[in-house]
Amino acid sequence: MFQCQQKISDCQKEFGSIFCDLAAHEKQQTANEAFSEFGDKHRMIAKKQSESAVPLQKMVSDLQVYIDHVVPDTRLTIKKYLDVKYEYLSYCLKLKELDDEEVEFIAIQEPLYRVETGNYEYRMMLRCRQECRTRFMKMRDDVMVKIELLDQKHVRDIAQHLATFAKTMAKCHLECAEILKDRIDVPIEIDLEQLNISMTSNGGKRDIEEGEEAVVLNDNPLEGDLIDVDGSAEPTIRESRITLQRNSIGDTSQPLLGSDSPLEELSLIDIS
Repeated sequence: MFQCQQKISDCQKEFGSIFCDLAAHEKQQTANEAFSEFGDKHRMIAKKQSESAVPLQKMVSDLQVYIDHVVPDTRLTIKKYLDVKYEYLSYCLKLKELDDEEVEFIAIQEPLYRVETGNYEYRMMLRCRQECRTRFMKMRDDVMVKIELLDQKHVRDIAQHLATFAKTMAKCHLECAEILKDRIDVPIEIDLEQLNISMTSNGGKRDIEEGEEAVVLNDNPLEGDLIDVDGSAEPTIRESRITLQRNSIGDTSQPLLGSDSPLEELSLIDIS
């Protein structure tokens, strides 16, 4: 949950940066102000999310200490207690066997060697059992105290952490809602009529340019195809090129000639 809260804060901060960038590139003043306000509000939300993550981080740290240190320490104490307990029970069992052995020999009226030699083994077992019993009682008290504390910490701290989490999230959501409470007008409009007129004018200009190019190509008699339009005959395509000789080097006047103009009736005017 703490990581999700951090990710939400980072996303809100990124949104704020994007809106501020849009405001910086917006030429319209009202749109600039609207985008700037959007960016500021998202950054404020990111700040509130980051502030709400602080108590959550403390809660997570406390739970981490509880899981990583308190619970393993209690388990280790219980393990030591069980070792001492089994040791104490083993001494008790050994003494019970020695007592049963003495009872059997007394019942059959036979002398027991260890009893006749001072019964040192039995007395040593009694001594070991007494020392082990002391350690066993101490370890049992420690385990009972730690289990009780662990149970109390589990009941008290978990409830306290859940209450803190609920209060923190509620406070964060209320503050974010308060930030977004004010209405923001977004004056972003698209003039479809003007856009349509612009597209139409661009299309008309393109058609005019194409028509002019076609007219230029058709008006060039020296490079284009000439069509005979006599009504008596079908249209035929004839190609003709006329080359004129200049009278002098500086003569640059060459009148445009049609395909039907006879060469012998033409005259050139020297304007040099």
